[in-house]
Amino acid sequence: MPFYSLQRLIFTSALSILIVLTGCSTPPSQSKKPPSLPIQKTKGAVKLLKTTPPPQLKAEELMTLSEVELKLQTNKAKQQQEWPNFILLNHQRWQHSNNREQAQIEQQIWNAISQQPLAKIKETINTLKQHSAPSVQQWGELLAILKGPATGMQQKFKRLSQSNSNAIYMYHLLPGFNMQNLYASAPKKLAILLPFDGKYEHVANQIKSGIMKAFMASDQKTSLKFYNSSNLDQLERTYQQAKQEGADFIIGPLRKEAIDHIITIADENVLALNRIEYTPFTQFSFKSADEVTQLIEHFKAQDYQNIGILSNDGHSDIKLAKKLKTAWVQYEGNSAFLSIYPDKKPKLRKALGALINEAKSKERYDTLRWATGHKLKFFPRTRQDFDAIIIIDNNARLAVFKPQFAFFGLNTPVYGTSQLSPKNLLKTKSNRDLRGVKFLAYPVIFRPQNLTSNFEAFGWDSFQVATQHQNLKRGGYLAQGKTGELTLKDQHITQHLVWAIYNKKGKIIPFIE
Repeated sequence: MPFYSLQRLIFTSALSILIVLTGCSTPPSQSKKPPSLPIQKTKGAVKLLKTTPPPQLKAEELMTLSEVELKLQTNKAKQQQEWPNFILLNHQRWQHSNNREQAQIEQQIWNAISQQPLAKIKETINTLKQHSAPSVQQWGELLAILKGPATGMQQKFKRLSQSNSNAIYMYHLLPGFNMQNLYASAPKKLAILLPFDGKYEHVANQIKSGIMKAFMASDQKTSLKFYNSSNLDQLERTYQQAKQEGADFIIGPLRKEAIDHIITIADENVLALNRIEYTPFTQFSFKSADEVTQLIEHFKAQDYQNIGILSNDGHSDIKLAKKLKTAWVQYEGNSAFLSIYPDKKPKLRKALGALINEAKSKERYDTLRWATGHKLKFFPRTRQDFDAIIIIDNNARLAVFKPQFAFFGLNTPVYGTSQLSPKNLLKTKSNRDLRGVKFLAYPVIFRPQNLTSNFEAFGWDSFQVATQHQNLKRGGYLAQGKTGELTLKDQHITQHLVWAIYNKKGKIIPFIE
């Protein structure tokens, strides 16, 4: 991705503002001119600033308020996240402010609408772009570029500079951004450090295959070279060799102990393919989705309150189960019951019975039979108050659990986790016993293209993250990730998974929330 030149930007900024201030008869009121900027021409620059001053707000966009009332209404709109009103009120303030105050107002608008979770940002973009006021739409378009999909930045800013040349953020906000970051080019030489010998050889080769397939699908302007990182004692030397041979970005290493060996290297152009406590560079783990948050968001949207959780006692599964329970009960009115069974030699029928209080029903029957002295017809009356039941285990065990729901007369929605996401993308099997089960999945299961496994999908995404690293750092996201929608925060790449469901024929299809 080519760079856009800050120097040419500064030149066009100064020239445009000078023309506006001297040649236009009705500019917005300002106490003084913007500060003059140094002039320096650079080839290939893109003009971002306006060529005409922003028009006065239309009558329907204005409110007749005193300065004090205006500030109060602005703060109220911000607290209630009424972003169109917040922008319109700030635009009115901007019209009657000096140059320094205008810059502050532009920054305040941007900070408010951009510092939200990704899901909220998407909602805000749609709200702003669909608003009737052009001044509101302009902020939606800016937000869509800087916080939207991290691709095609050059073309997007060209269109923005042409269509929104009169937007107020063209005066101070965009010129104040680090344009080198906005227009950072993709790496020219990628070095990939993977353990091609020993225990992780098979995984490393799948990741390599995914990287190669992503490369072949790209414009191929980035060259690749693979290095064997199996020998931990030689790892730092391998890293230095890659840098000496011209690598400007490193993908890998894969193993946690390997990452520990290079943790002292202060190189922000490294993408480690696992996760440890802290590194000075970005980490991207194969399992980097926040499933608990996604499950809770879905349950809240369904107005669930009481959930049941079934989990084996395996380390990762019980950890997820406890995390889900703890997070869920923090919300007022919510409750969760966790039933745990052994991962080795599990008694699944007994585990489900423990969750739905089958034993208590049997106790009531025994008490009644003893009191009457007669043998009675008995069918267990189990608890029916769960809004949903989440089973944290693999698809083979879920296929044992699910038919028992019909036996007990349970119509409770059943959920699984990403463990149900098929591992062999070429042979996704149907399973009628899992009909109706919803779960979080990697998007690649619905659009595998020529990818054959989830580790290949991980390799594909690793290449995309490396080539779009700078755009991810400034807040963009990768919407078409094979292992999820990908974002970068606090040096960690996070996957946002998609929902899937087994239909009546036991086939996995997308589930639309």
